[in-house]
Amino acid sequence: MRSERPRDEHDTESFAAWRERIADALDSLAGVLIYQEDRQRAAAEAAAARAEAARIRAALEQEG
Repeated sequence: MRSERPRDEHDTESFAAWRERIADALDSLAGVLIYQEDRQRAAAEAAAARAEAARIRAALEQEG
């Protein structure tokens, strides 16, 4: 997943889409982790990635 990261494009649709893919991967991971603490951390990181994607998309909508 990291290799798919858009380079030097933190406020673009492609970066937001990449963060969504990261969130999906983290959600999948959270479903199979053994320890509750790890599941919670993966779920929290997924939520943060989705929030970042939403923030980027909202900013892009305001621009254009």
